[in-house]
Amino acid sequence: MTTPQPHKPQHWAQMGEAGATAGMKFLFWVYRWFGRIPFRIALFPVIVYFFAGRRTARQASLQYLQYLRTSGCYQPRYGRLYDSFRHFLSFGESLLDKLAVWQGDIGLNAIRFHGHEWVDRLAQEGRGALLIGSHLGNLEICRALAQLNTNLTMNVLMHNAHAAKFNSMLKKAGSNSQMNIIQVTEMGPATAIMLQEKLDRGEFIVIAGDRIPVSGGKNTTRANFLGHPCDFPSGPFILASILRCPMLSIFCLRDSNSRKPRWDLHMDLLAEQIILPRARRQQELGVYVQQWADSLTHFCRLAPLQWYNFYPFWHLQNTDAESTSPKP
Repeated sequence: MTTPQPHKPQHWAQMGEAGATAGMKFLFWVYRWFGRIPFRIALFPVIVYFFAGRRTARQASLQYLQYLRTSGCYQPRYGRLYDSFRHFLSFGESLLDKLAVWQGDIGLNAIRFHGHEWVDRLAQEGRGALLIGSHLGNLEICRALAQLNTNLTMNVLMHNAHAAKFNSMLKKAGSNSQMNIIQVTEMGPATAIMLQEKLDRGEFIVIAGDRIPVSGGKNTTRANFLGHPCDFPSGPFILASILRCPMLSIFCLRDSNSRKPRWDLHMDLLAEQIILPRARRQQELGVYVQQWADSLTHFCRLAPLQWYNFYPFWHLQNTDAESTSPKP
């Protein structure tokens, strides 16, 4: 089946997150005063509106789900559009989880930790590390790591257009967690020095590894993801190389089989140190990035409806390639 690509795909930073500021404020108010069930009731028409009105996001969801199907790890229940709508609903549920985390309503007993001994060891040694995460699951649960290790400070690097919104929400939620949101558009020498100082104090840096740089296609490395080539940001790996710090992957997935909200937080060591020799820089980057893409693929298969990158992830990097994304 041959289908057209979305017209002039936008960079993710130009699109804004699916939850607009006004909508997030309203939903936060509903949750804070009425709880989870009224939140879900208020959320449903919002999700219907975005599903019907955000064609680019809907096509991105359909393409992602199709690539999951063709890789043999996911089968739709009742049809492509229905599963895409479930994908949007899952995103809405993740907003509820974010609000619950920010307000302190999610305790450590709701989280199963896998591989946290890596963080425990580094914290005991007074060493920092770079944690590479993604838009799979709920990265905000990393606050739980700060709760588990009371002296642990998390610094989340975020695109500045969205960081102000998150900082505002954290403040309104009365958050007292050891998690800082750092606004970053470009990684300059001053930012690198600031991050090095944080690592030297034993703090941790969290960065997303599934969004290409705001500057566009520069500083990207191609890898295979769900059976198709696409570009991943090189920045996290170059940063870890410059800072000479350990690099760990972090994923937090909601347990869809549990009646009560429960999550599995997975951490694994990608490299004790990222080494990029000048003569083999691109080749070594390719190895590290493919390792990261393979890890992301593995966890997408475990939680297929929890990857919330609602922009043309493959189209953006492969504008000359034929699209196989189904058209709704």
